[in-house]
Amino acid sequence: MGGEPITDNGSMATEQRQKLGVQDALWLEMDRPNNLMVVDSVIWTAEPLDFAEVRAVITERLLDRYPVFRSRVVQDEDGSWWWEPDPDFDFDNHVALVSLHEPDEPRALQELVAAHRTEMLDRKHPLWQAIWVKRYGEGSAMILRSHHAIADGMRMVQLSMSLFDATPHGGAILAPAVSQHSAHPHPPGQPLGRRVRASAGDAARRAGSAMSRFAGAVGGLADTSGVRAQAGRLGRLALRNPLGAGDTLLTAAQAAGEGIANSLRAALPGGGSLIDITSAAPGDVDTLRKLLLGTRNDATIWTGSAGGEKSVAWSEPISLAAVKAVAAANNCTVNDVLAACVAGTLQDYLKVHGARCSSVTFMVPVNLKPLDLTLPETLGNEFALVQLELPTDEPDALKVLAAAKRRMDRIKHGHEAAVAFRFQETIAGFSRSLYEASVDLFANRTIGTLTNVPGPPMPVYLAGSRVEGMVGWAPISGDQPMSFTIYSYDGEVTVGIACDTHLVPDHEMIIDGFAHAFARMLEATPSAELMQITWGSAGRHPAKGLAARSRARAGKGLRKDPDQKR
Repeated sequence: MGGEPITDNGSMATEQRQKLGVQDALWLEMDRPNNLMVVDSVIWTAEPLDFAEVRAVITERLLDRYPVFRSRVVQDEDGSWWWEPDPDFDFDNHVALVSLHEPDEPRALQELVAAHRTEMLDRKHPLWQAIWVKRYGEGSAMILRSHHAIADGMRMVQLSMSLFDATPHGGAILAPAVSQHSAHPHPPGQPLGRRVRASAGDAARRAGSAMSRFAGAVGGLADTSGVRAQAGRLGRLALRNPLGAGDTLLTAAQAAGEGIANSLRAALPGGGSLIDITSAAPGDVDTLRKLLLGTRNDATIWTGSAGGEKSVAWSEPISLAAVKAVAAANNCTVNDVLAACVAGTLQDYLKVHGARCSSVTFMVPVNLKPLDLTLPETLGNEFALVQLELPTDEPDALKVLAAAKRRMDRIKHGHEAAVAFRFQETIAGFSRSLYEASVDLFANRTIGTLTNVPGPPMPVYLAGSRVEGMVGWAPISGDQPMSFTIYSYDGEVTVGIACDTHLVPDHEMIIDGFAHAFARMLEATPSAELMQITWGSAGRHPAKGLAARSRARAGKGLRKDPDQKR
């Protein structure tokens, strides 16, 4: 994992060394063979790329500006990690030029991306890689892979923006205009402990009253065959996520008998969800509930041990203007609408597979600092991961949207991000075994990451070729089954999924269902003044639904281009 101090140029390298920040080292240590801490992104162009020009752009705008792209990681005897210039750096070691067997099929490119999701970056060299696809559709494609230790998600977006031009002939583009909700490591106002104590009393009274009724109702559960059948899996889940196990138990009860389920619902405040015991409490109490009791993340079809085979897919684009119109009509944000659509498509997927799940929880990144257009030379990570719970058993799309908005507002206006940041700092100082156990414990209380990436609002160009589309995926850890990224570019929104192939079978159904989930929300919002939704555009080569995707099964293999030139 580590490396010996280099000789030859060792003196110069030592002088130029840069110590990794606490969060950077945390991401470096979180690599697992089945889930790597690597950010994968892909762009495709309308015209073929001149890869000699692409090489010049990457060299000028990444390698020459940010030393980390020419540096490897080394570990000192005390366990600290450092960026150290790679004395053997060679651009060609980080780039491969390939050809797809089916260059007109999106699935070919998706399978290429998926094949690299479990390919570790060589720690003897800088932690990034580019795969250049000679032809994809009418143009080309480029996959970029970089370790999360280099930079956080927003800085990765800014790095990507730095590669693009406003016209085919050059010209800087502005960073996307996005409202950033930053969190502060030291929350202002009353101390956190005082806020919790002041608000806990009322929450405890509500919880006590509910639990006294709940205890009587839950007695009948022991006799239901459906619950007994899941006892083994629930036992494991209960150790990781007590609240998630309890909520799974309620879902199983609903399947076993509506009478028992109705008794449980009557025992619980707020309509019958276990999480509602604390969800009506002030945000700081809810934050502690997530840390101590766990999240409402039910065991279901995708619960299990992550393997080494991954799948990747992305949707046809929908109109960003239409999403904004739905958001405005429902007095919420674009993020709220898109998160609710993720919940909607997961609900559809569960129904098709005959699975039950009342709620899922995602890790959502929140910046610790407002967006800074001037990136620091050292890059690094300045964010925290918060936990967003989304309902997957509510048929009313607007009620799902209301829940997503309510819970996101609580996170944005509370201290959960600050608490999560301090927690990340704390576990980074644990012994390795305790640290790994802590990371796995909290990661496995969620099903993965959900990231919203604001891309350029207008067409951009890479080395003179117009960028047709782009999408990327954050890493996932522990046994998390999936990662979602919602990417906006040039007035359209694309959602991408990266998932464990065996835990999430038929993953294309989730991607295809995203548009249907948005259509239901649109239909439920008659007051919105909506633009017509666009479903794809020239050069994207859309596959028409899951059946067509399954018949195509394109791009089974790759071949190295014999005339490779870099």
